[in-house]
Amino acid sequence: MKNLRLIIFLLLQVCSSKLLLAQVDAHFSQYYANPLWLNPALTGVINGNARLTAQYKNQWASINNAYQTGGLTGDFRADDHIGLGINVLDQSAGSNSYNYFTGYGSFSYGFAISNDGNHRISFGLQAGIVNRTFNMNNLQFGNQFNGVGYDPSLNNFETFTNTVTTVFDSNAGVFYYDGTPDKSANVFGGVSVGHLNRPKDPFSNALDARIPLRYTFHGGVRIKAGYSLDLTPNFLYVQQQKASIKAAGLYSEFKIDNDKGLILGALYRVNDAAVANVGFRVNSLIIGTSYDFNTSSLNQATGGRGGLELSVSYVFLKHLSLPEPICPRL
Repeated sequence: MKNLRLIIFLLLQVCSSKLLLAQVDAHFSQYYANPLWLNPALTGVINGNARLTAQYKNQWASINNAYQTGGLTGDFRADDHIGLGINVLDQSAGSNSYNYFTGYGSFSYGFAISNDGNHRISFGLQAGIVNRTFNMNNLQFGNQFNGVGYDPSLNNFETFTNTVTTVFDSNAGVFYYDGTPDKSANVFGGVSVGHLNRPKDPFSNALDARIPLRYTFHGGVRIKAGYSLDLTPNFLYVQQQKASIKAAGLYSEFKIDNDKGLILGALYRVNDAAVANVGFRVNSLIIGTSYDFNTSSLNQATGGRGGLELSVSYVFLKHLSLPEPICPRL
């Protein structure tokens, strides 16, 4: 099973975009812990002046050299309307046979859409690069199996004009939330589109293969279930050509006092995994961890074990000059 997932991933990527069945981009289970990856409209949507987030996922750890993904985000509010930020993601797999790196600058503009200023909407844009590399020497192809085992001396009959590629990329999104402080239920939601400029995919043999658009829909409602308990049912839907992520979850925070809280949650991704979340909030610092229990056919290789994910978020100079943004913390 070594490098199995990597080989499948690469073979699907090098097909033409019309035949592409696999999702090209990385994904996280704690998807709200990396807000600029989720939706550029979340840039600067914070209860504070600035925010730093870091995230790491070790996916399918029981399979040797499976995916390892790290993300780093920094954003700040320039004023009550404008948010600016940067977002970096790096993913590797298969003894460093494959690497996927993205780096974006992010901009958002938000404003109130109600007279009391509690209902707000923001629009976001991102521009940056997508860099992908792979090492042919570390890959195994079907043509190199002789019926008994793998024979590296056999011709793989694969030709690639590039093993390193860097392309310009852009994303956009919109986000809405109801920050009315005395409501028992506050709704939030957003939509984003990735790869707006449809960058060319040099790894494909097709003459005009493009990285497919990625559509993301996310939202939920924060429910004040008690003086010290918030419940937040939430959903995520991602579509990239014929591949999709369909997920629904429940996030809760038990408030120990005004500056501390215990975070518990669960998420289910259809035909993929069940996810358990736990985290702690101490003042402006939030630490979260989650574990994916694989429920797909891949569990024959993973033994039902999925992946560990860690996240850290810190908000600087917390204040309440605007309605507090509503979204899960994990």
